[in-house]
Amino acid sequence: MEISLINKSDTLPKVSVVIPMYNEIDTIEQCIGSVLHQVYPQKSIEIVVVDGCSKDGSREKVEELGKKNGNIRLLDNPDQMTPKALNIGIKNAHGDVVIILGAHTKIKDDFISQNIANMQKMNVKCVGGTQINVGETYTQRAIGYAMGSLFGIPSAPYRFWKKEKFVDTVVYAAYKKELFDEIGYFDEKLLISEDAEFNWRIRKAGYKIFYNPQIISYYYPRKSIVKLIKQLFRYGILRVNVIKKHLDAAKPIHLVPPLFILVSIALLILGFFNSIFMSILAAIWGFYFFCILIATIITSLNTKLKYFFILPIIFPSIHLSWGSGFVVGIFKSQYK
Repeated sequence: MEISLINKSDTLPKVSVVIPMYNEIDTIEQCIGSVLHQVYPQKSIEIVVVDGCSKDGSREKVEELGKKNGNIRLLDNPDQMTPKALNIGIKNAHGDVVIILGAHTKIKDDFISQNIANMQKMNVKCVGGTQINVGETYTQRAIGYAMGSLFGIPSAPYRFWKKEKFVDTVVYAAYKKELFDEIGYFDEKLLISEDAEFNWRIRKAGYKIFYNPQIISYYYPRKSIVKLIKQLFRYGILRVNVIKKHLDAAKPIHLVPPLFILVSIALLILGFFNSIFMSILAAIWGFYFFCILIATIITSLNTKLKYFFILPIIFPSIHLSWGSGFVVGIFKSQYK
């Protein structure tokens, strides 16, 4: 759906792209550059970067880009919290539509036009698309393949769905700005998953969220398995905060990793008293490793098995770190 298909009976809406940033010198120029190269008219785009007092030169890089491009604005986020950065950007945005981007992201050249076209076509106030993982190193690319598979992160279907549909949440969404006046802003008590919680409120307000895989963004995962584990552990902790606030935001798939860990621990303890429990534990983990093997083969097929030997390490790293974080999050309200 190109820009030519956008409803010409309407004036093209002004779009504000809000980008939270903190020490993103390696990726911020690429992120902003992808916005500057949109087929959507630049006169109808503003880029609002909200910086958390970066110290690595990324702030100076944005200032440099701003001198060359008059549609870039730089705001401050002294509290260094993502939902606060988003709210600062939104409240200072001049656009009719607000798009949220991550500094680790770049977008396809028709990303904005696709968002606006789908928003008009479906007459909805929130749309979004798919996220394609890319990488510069072998490990980073392997992590991307794992995260983009059904087995890797099944609770994030925007990573692998191929058909347009109405959904519960989307990544890097485009919102009509009037939504924030109606249902409020991002919850500043949540350090992560603030977008999922906001999208929950959108649905509760009676609005629909539309997903189209033609709306494409590119994400650069963590470059090492250790950093991936830390990221997913943190995500697991903070996901619980959304569920604590909205119990009906929990889905069965969210509970599988923490239950797997808790059941494994319980069986291990009971196994010291009765060997039958050790046998059950061995059977459960045997089945899990079998699933890892199948997922590894399927995921590796398109790469000539190039990542066959590393994916069996990455898959459990994702599941066990997220699940462990979830368990910890039950008892811990926040994690910075």
